[in-house]
Amino acid sequence: MSLSRRAVLRAATVIVSQLNTPAILGRALAQAADPDAVPLRGGEILPDPDFSVLRHRDPYVIGVRPHREGGVRLELEQVPLPGRSGPKFLIHNYGHGGAGITLSFGCASVVAEHVHTLMRDMGRKRRISVAVIGSGVIGLTVASELRRRWPRLSVTVYAKDLDIRQTTSFKAAGQFEPSGIYEEYETEERRNILADYLRRSRNRIVELGREARWSHYGIAFRRNYTLDHAIPAFDSHTPDDVVPKPRTGTLPFQKLNVAGREYRTWLINPTILLPRLVSDLKRSRVRFRRKLFTDVQAFGALRENIVINCTGYGAKKLVQDDQMLARRGHLVVLKRTLAKQLYFFSGGCANYRTLYVFCRHRDIVIGGSVQDGNESEGITANDDAVFLRIRENAQNLFDGRPRQCR
Repeated sequence: MSLSRRAVLRAATVIVSQLNTPAILGRALAQAADPDAVPLRGGEILPDPDFSVLRHRDPYVIGVRPHREGGVRLELEQVPLPGRSGPKFLIHNYGHGGAGITLSFGCASVVAEHVHTLMRDMGRKRRISVAVIGSGVIGLTVASELRRRWPRLSVTVYAKDLDIRQTTSFKAAGQFEPSGIYEEYETEERRNILADYLRRSRNRIVELGREARWSHYGIAFRRNYTLDHAIPAFDSHTPDDVVPKPRTGTLPFQKLNVAGREYRTWLINPTILLPRLVSDLKRSRVRFRRKLFTDVQAFGALRENIVINCTGYGAKKLVQDDQMLARRGHLVVLKRTLAKQLYFFSGGCANYRTLYVFCRHRDIVIGGSVQDGNESEGITANDDAVFLRIRENAQNLFDGRPRQCR
């Protein structure tokens, strides 16, 4: 960066009128170099996370994102499956990759429309009942949407393990952004499909806000900060009426005070959302049953006549979907140490290494790894170096060294 004599004098004038700290010096020099640069949040400094303070219990987490080449499979099969008690109508809703929590409410509304079509076609000749396969966020939001629209509809959730803490959804960070899946929606037609899912999700989130129920479901408005480079998941794949265009300026951190962006999106905390959905569903008499399905023909033995497949990565074997790809990721969970640690930082480092820091209600999640094709959810000695790298990268970033991520 080359500064003129006038720019240096201007910076010096600003410094004299304020406390002479490194952060303020950096901001003054940045504004002198770019007179249009405006500090985000009006110059307020947000507290950095303490990257040395880990969550006491299970601070290291592994999750396998259920990515699908070609995008989400969300459709009603035209040919019913044979079953003991009559034909079974099968609806698929899986393959959301790293955007399952983001798309869950929207995709659930599409599923409900398919169910409504089947109800109309089946008429009153048959008693209609629904089996939802899977107890992650996709299955639970589908069951919740069905119960919301049809309070007397018979709904049963089936899963191989009913402990929602073991689901990939529960381990997720919970930012509203179509990350990890947007690249499957590159044509205009495909982007319109993704935009529809996102708008549907936004509409349900806004509706919950109007009902003053955000806190019940772990939903909170968050400002999301990034460095000042393109963020395709937001910039080109999320409609402006869902996530508005970002503000630009100097970032509101003590040492990380370079040019950046401020998006506005939501936190949807799965550690609050999922238990609440289960509680709501049980209270409304939705049944939960433990059952392992080895192939799609096993659906024929169910008593329900509408089956909704929300099995995530399990769909690879269950319905022989070779487009499913495991994307293994690492998370480090920290303690929240200060009240104003209520923001997101995403978008990676200045050298485009993946990194994100999400401040949630009670903790802070940092991540930055994608291991394609690795299905293992267990932690091994080989993962120690990855967890360490994530913490070191986050520390480097917030120490004002955004180009030193490994």
